[in-house]
Amino acid sequence: MIRHYLKIAFRNLKKYRLQSVISIIGMAIGFACFALSTLWIRYELTYDTFHKDAGQIYLVRHESKMDDSGISSITPYPLAGYLKNTYPEIEDACNTQAHSSRLNYKGADFQSFQMSVDSASMKMFDIRVLAGEPSFMIEKSDNIAISDKLAQKLFGSKDPLGEEIEIYGTKMKICAIVQGWSKHSNMPFEILDANNSAPEWNFSSWQTYIKVKKGTDIKELKKKLHDSKIKSGDYELPPIILTPLTTMHYENPMIKATVQFEHILLFAVAGGLVILCALFNYLTLFVNRIRIRGKEIGLRKVCGSSNTGLLSLFSAEYLLTLLLAFLCGMIFIELSLPYFKEISGVTTNTFGIYIETFIYFLLVILLSFAFSCLLIHSFSKQSVNAVIKGGQTRNSKNIFLKISLTVQLIISIGFIFCSSVLIKQIHYLRTTNVGFERANHATFTSYPSIDGFKDELSKLPFVTEILPGYFNMLYPQYGKSMYTLNEWDEKPESVENISFEIFRFNQSFFHFYGFQLLKGELPEDKSTDHILINETAAKEMRVDNPVGKTMKWKNRPFVIAGIVKNFHIVGPTVPVKPALLDFSEEGAGGSIHFKYQGEWEKCKKQIEQLMNKMNPNIHFSYIFSTEKEYEKLWESESILLRMLDFVTVICILISLFGVFSQVTLDCEQHRKEIAIRKINGASIPVIARSFFRKYLLSLCIASCIIFPIGYTVMKSWIENYVLQTTISWWLYPVIWLAVAFLLVLCTGWRIWRAANQNPAEVIKSE
Repeated sequence: MIRHYLKIAFRNLKKYRLQSVISIIGMAIGFACFALSTLWIRYELTYDTFHKDAGQIYLVRHESKMDDSGISSITPYPLAGYLKNTYPEIEDACNTQAHSSRLNYKGADFQSFQMSVDSASMKMFDIRVLAGEPSFMIEKSDNIAISDKLAQKLFGSKDPLGEEIEIYGTKMKICAIVQGWSKHSNMPFEILDANNSAPEWNFSSWQTYIKVKKGTDIKELKKKLHDSKIKSGDYELPPIILTPLTTMHYENPMIKATVQFEHILLFAVAGGLVILCALFNYLTLFVNRIRIRGKEIGLRKVCGSSNTGLLSLFSAEYLLTLLLAFLCGMIFIELSLPYFKEISGVTTNTFGIYIETFIYFLLVILLSFAFSCLLIHSFSKQSVNAVIKGGQTRNSKNIFLKISLTVQLIISIGFIFCSSVLIKQIHYLRTTNVGFERANHATFTSYPSIDGFKDELSKLPFVTEILPGYFNMLYPQYGKSMYTLNEWDEKPESVENISFEIFRFNQSFFHFYGFQLLKGELPEDKSTDHILINETAAKEMRVDNPVGKTMKWKNRPFVIAGIVKNFHIVGPTVPVKPALLDFSEEGAGGSIHFKYQGEWEKCKKQIEQLMNKMNPNIHFSYIFSTEKEYEKLWESESILLRMLDFVTVICILISLFGVFSQVTLDCEQHRKEIAIRKINGASIPVIARSFFRKYLLSLCIASCIIFPIGYTVMKSWIENYVLQTTISWWLYPVIWLAVAFLLVLCTGWRIWRAANQNPAEVIKSE
């Protein structure tokens, strides 16, 4: 019998092949999206969990006004020893320094991760020496250790001990091979050297980790450390914050991820909704097929088929469809894995994703199969006479079909609405005035600097202008200069001290980037007594008109010559901080700023060729397009938009084919009614209108449900941004009309075909 059931199942899949293919592809894509996103989430949640006693290790951070997040992980070297000796709950403490390095071996350059460690770091993170001697732990020595993976990469089967490599032009001797770890860590390394200790408390350059004893009340320890006053002379460490090693990657990452963790969660939700939409669609098709095959069911019952036999028959078809969807989902996962790994940065073994997908598949089968069994059981209990005479059951309410259609429309409209708002927000970020010009502006920095490079750069045909002097980069920012001011004219007593970001400008730099002066005038170059402030600073000073007022800085008075428009040089969710523009230092910084025309990648390639020609031994160089670097600030949103666009199209297709299936059933059930209406003089538009009314009603109900929900969700999401678009009123009618047009387009042909049938032939067949 199983063979018979499978044969019937394949025949019905072939008979309704278009609808079956859409359902299978929809569920397959849902499986793939959901499985990939959950793999991504698990990868993000398991950073550094491979360390021994990882749950007892914490990164020591402190509050900081200089960092955009308000938290800094840069601490003074003596802090580790102080914490270990002062708090009995702390078992051990260590200092590390992690940074990117450029190494050279036999003329070949490599980018690598380098970490400076002390003996406590080696013990806490269980870094084992596989070969050689740990003489690299001696401070200020020219010895280093490399990981086993880097040794294999550089030397292959050759023994690397005693070999020399260059790091930023300095020769270093390999004295040991250590056991490295994967990039699935907040502190990946390929090279180890010794931490150069510094007894000063007022110099911060390290990351401090502590390991707490087992059984420690971590909440109590966090409170104790946060409330403690750690002082040394005039230095006082801001309040301490402990971040678990295993959660810091997604709570307070030290390395900015391409895609934010919140956006990964949204992608997982989108994948789940695609599965839900596809399941409702298939269940709708399943119900419709049972109704269409009413006579077949009746005849099977007449011939002696039991309810169990009917259940087995339809279950075989249902399970076959889900199995095909699962197999297609596996194929989609395999095809998309390379692109997925590129976006996500997942480097671990991805075999587990197939096991997880199979688990999701079983859960979907259990949940949906329970519903389908109830449906089949209730249908099979109807009288044989009623089924055979009616051909199909005619439940005028069809509650499930109406709910299914409405749910699919809710999900589809929700995706369209959210994607539209996201597109609008990204377009706003791309085109809005951020306080300065960024298009066709670029920056070049190298170490060491190249003599005469600026003159040669100006000779390139695509370079249209070069800024005189050398200045710091706007994008990306490497380090900030902050200064806290507390004295200015007419300062209200209620105003606290204000921390200003300091920018070194001159008039050429100001005009080169098109900064906008709102009030006052520009200070003269090398002015030692006039400054500019931005809008945020003027607002926080709470002075009616700051222009002309005096502010004490560098222990001497400065006159506020003017106010500039806020310029956004940080992420779109980070508020603009008070800024002070200093014109006293001519050419402060080491970067060349220039304007270009044409495609940036071609321009960049020619600049790199010129650089290598003039000095092939450059330790490092940076060539940045201001526009490209600005776009990286919302790269995560752009990737999320591409993923949402994809699932939106899938959901719309699934919903439309669900509607097509439903209208096909309606036309079959109402053939006689349509024929009688035509005989009585009803026109095709009148007949079509009676069909369209039901689907447009479902659309109206879905819109009334999802639009308020979508507005609430997206309004809350947009409020995270400093530069915010508006959720325009016209989005609602445009989306509604677009979906209504698709519904009419999808159902119109089928209704027109049913309405144009010969009434006599229809009544005769009935």
